[in-house]
Amino acid sequence: MPNEMDKQTIEVVNVTSPALNSRRGKYFIGKTGLLNFGGGYYAWGGIVNQVGSGVNVYIDIFTITNFSNQNFISEIWLNAVPPRNAAVSSHVTPTNQTISPSPLPKAVMKYAGYSAEPMTKGVNIFDRIVNQNSTLVSDSHNGSIIIGPGDSFSILLRPPGYQYISGTVVLTWWEEAANA
Repeated sequence: MPNEMDKQTIEVVNVTSPALNSRRGKYFIGKTGLLNFGGGYYAWGGIVNQVGSGVNVYIDIFTITNFSNQNFISEIWLNAVPPRNAAVSSHVTPTNQTISPSPLPKAVMKYAGYSAEPMTKGVNIFDRIVNQNSTLVSDSHNGSIIIGPGDSFSILLRPPGYQYISGTVVLTWWEEAANA
C-alpha cells in the first residue's frame, strides 16, 4: 500500500556549477586574439593560474575556431610552460553582466601566435582535429579539470605542414578559493 510520500510529486532543482558560479560572479569567458601559425610555427592559448592566486580554476568548455582551408591538430596540455612571447588577453569577462563593478578573475588568459616553442613539461592529455572553416566545441568538462595555483591549462595549435593558418581559442572557467 503506497504511503503519502509516494503520492507526492518530488521536484528536484539541478543548478549546475557553471550556472551557480555565473550567478555568484565567479564564472568567466575569455578569448585569445587572432592566432596565426604555420610555416614551422605553433600557436598557443590557455589559462595560467598564477602562484599565490588563492583560487582553483575549474575548466568547463573550450572552443577552437579554424579560419583556414586546412585542418590542424589541437593538443590539450596540463601544466605545460607557456611560451615566453605569450600576451595577456584583454577579451576576458565575467558571464554575469548584472554585477557592478564587474568581478575580475584571478587566473590569466594568455596566448601566442608564431611561436617556435612547442609545449615543454606538462602532460598532453588529449588531441583534437579542428576541421577547416569550422569551430570545434568541447564537451562540458563541468569543472572536472582543476588547475591549482601555479598550474596551467593549455591548447597548442599545431599545423600539419607549412601552410599558414589563423584561428582563435575561447575558454570558460570558474574560480573557487583554493582552500575551500
